[in-house]
Amino acid sequence: MTKQTINVGATANDKQGDSLRAAFQKVNANFTELYAATYTPAVSGDWSGTAPTTVAAALDRIAAALGPIA
Repeated sequence: MTKQTINVGATANDKQGDSLRAAFQKVNANFTELYAATYTPAVSGDWSGTAPTTVAAALDRIAAALGPIA
């Protein structure tokens, strides 16, 4: 998809631009495409199973998911 530009009309309040609904549909479409192209989860790994019951256990699981830090 190419960038969708919002038509704001030639002058203020000339009623020639996009409606508010159409404008925000374009905004949402633009952000959806941008988000899909750039988003990667900060933490990956296997998070199935039981939840950690202590802070130390939670930190261990996060460290294992992140892997070695250079």
